[in-house]
Amino acid sequence: MTFRFFAPLLAALLFMTPAPVRAQTAQAATAPRLQAQLIAAVTGTGDLKTIQAGVEIKLAQGWHTYWRTPGETGLAPAFDWAGSQNLRSADILWPAPTRYDSFGIQDFGYKNAVVFPVTVTPRQPGDAVVLHLKLNVLVCKELCVPAQQTLTLKIPAGEAEVSAEQPLLAAALKEIPSQAGNGAFSVSNVWLDDSGKKLSFHAYGHAAAPPAADADLFIESKSGASFGAPRFAYNPATQELEITAPVRGGGALSSLESALDGTDVTLTYKSNGAAWQRSVTFGGAHPAHRVMENLLQGAAMHLDPAILLFAFLGGLILNLMPCVLPVLSIKVLEVLSHGGKDHRLHRAEIFRNFMAAAAGIVFSFWAVAGGLVLVKDSGAAIGWGIQFQYPPFLIFLIAVLLVFAANMWGFFEIPLPRFVAHHLTRRHEHAPTMLGHFLTGAFATLLATPCSAPFLGTAISFALARQAADIFTVFTFMGLGLAAPYILLALSPRVFKYMPKPGNWMLAFKKILAAALFLTALWLGHVLLTIETQPTLDAGWQPFDQTQISRDVAQGDTVFVDITADWCLTCKANMRLVLDRPDVEAAMAVPNVVLMQGDWTHHDARISAYLNAYGRYGIPFNIVYGPGAPNGIILSELLSKREVLNALIVAAGE
Repeated sequence: MTFRFFAPLLAALLFMTPAPVRAQTAQAATAPRLQAQLIAAVTGTGDLKTIQAGVEIKLAQGWHTYWRTPGETGLAPAFDWAGSQNLRSADILWPAPTRYDSFGIQDFGYKNAVVFPVTVTPRQPGDAVVLHLKLNVLVCKELCVPAQQTLTLKIPAGEAEVSAEQPLLAAALKEIPSQAGNGAFSVSNVWLDDSGKKLSFHAYGHAAAPPAADADLFIESKSGASFGAPRFAYNPATQELEITAPVRGGGALSSLESALDGTDVTLTYKSNGAAWQRSVTFGGAHPAHRVMENLLQGAAMHLDPAILLFAFLGGLILNLMPCVLPVLSIKVLEVLSHGGKDHRLHRAEIFRNFMAAAAGIVFSFWAVAGGLVLVKDSGAAIGWGIQFQYPPFLIFLIAVLLVFAANMWGFFEIPLPRFVAHHLTRRHEHAPTMLGHFLTGAFATLLATPCSAPFLGTAISFALARQAADIFTVFTFMGLGLAAPYILLALSPRVFKYMPKPGNWMLAFKKILAAALFLTALWLGHVLLTIETQPTLDAGWQPFDQTQISRDVAQGDTVFVDITADWCLTCKANMRLVLDRPDVEAAMAVPNVVLMQGDWTHHDARISAYLNAYGRYGIPFNIVYGPGAPNGIILSELLSKREVLNALIVAAGE
């Protein structure tokens, strides 16, 4: 133990003395207890802007070396690329480490073998690259021994064919912690306890599910503080994971809090063979010190204000999405019914009617949120728009659409209960009742639920990974966004003075709008029929198979995944306006691009789990994998040609 404690000082002294080690060219350099070599995923540089390489280290049985943050006694490996040719940069990627506890001293590193992936950027793409590495490592078992290796690897100019080492590098890349975006591993309430002996925080997201037996957390900060093995407490009601890590060493709370305050703390979380990484800024205070902040934020005290802004903007943009356009006819008719009115005489009526529609929208978002909370508490899979997977809901929507269409035509083909008919029927020629306005707003929300808009996916994914209060808060802001045009019209009645007055022309206009609603009902009828049949794939696409993705990528293929559904009009718009365009089709038609399509028209637990693994609860969902992006590049809800083509290039490693 004594030798291990002083090993870093001895190693530093030995590293200062050059060792007469012979340089190697694409071969292993051998030293006692250690073998090291440089490897590359390609046999030539081709025209690649970045090249995947790696440093492979093999240790004698039972020996280990260290992570970038080595722990209490170790030393991090040092990589010196001086002497390399045609090298702009060489970025080391660090696999998630293992914790070693020896006589109460905790270190972080790798036992027996490790591969450090290296992203190589040439100065001149296409020219040969010569990598020259001076590697300093500390290897330990009962005692620690410093080792220095000099390695050389030449990647010649020429065709960038897959090398024999590519599968080894592909496997090593899977060990790199994912950057915990998209709701995978989010953190709130980072604090030190009053004694300064524990750092605690709450984690949420799909990665923060009940921790596996191998779960561990590694905390890095520039404060110099070190942290011991964490304790995990999972709350199934809130789906939050409370993590507490003891502070190693002494010191007063005030000094440690001051050292951490405002600094970034990097968290690397391991569970069930996977790893995620996230940086958070330490705020310093215990939750008890933030009583006023909690009172101000209420039920949403853990919510980032940006999420609420995204929810509002997503709801606002939803007004322009394909799913909501059929309801536009009802909205337009309501606006026109107030045309030509003197805002001074009808201000109260206009305000009541449009605020009633806004209330219908917000109320419906609450109803959807409540339904999702109930389904979530039952343990079933949840998602935005999943109600369109169930025939009773579709039958209800079809009936309501036909009611609205028949009402606009001036008659009802479907007999209605007297109470409903009374409130859906206009008091006079063009004036719906208050409840009619409310029901129209509610119906707009129901038709909006299969759509995903920019900002909306982020807000929904965040909310559905959280507790009930957060879901209701985020859905309230989404409802306010969708209702914003109604609220603005209610507060600005002057605009109606400049609109045409209702008249006979509206009768023909109403029938045109009614036809749009009838076509929407036909579309929903088609969706209802497809739920009971086997899904059909678009031409050129193969069925979604998550297990096949990694195998295809290991072979050097690029995989484009499209999760769609017949009821998702945004998905259909993406296919028609972007993916079916000739230049995009040509980029996808090359032999090394695999197209996978998952159909979520009816319930599919595999697809639900796949979406949730990326913190997504709705569609469209598109992601591109490849040698240059083994963890995938997630695309936006509304695709663009440039975004798709760029993702294909990056994923291919080009």
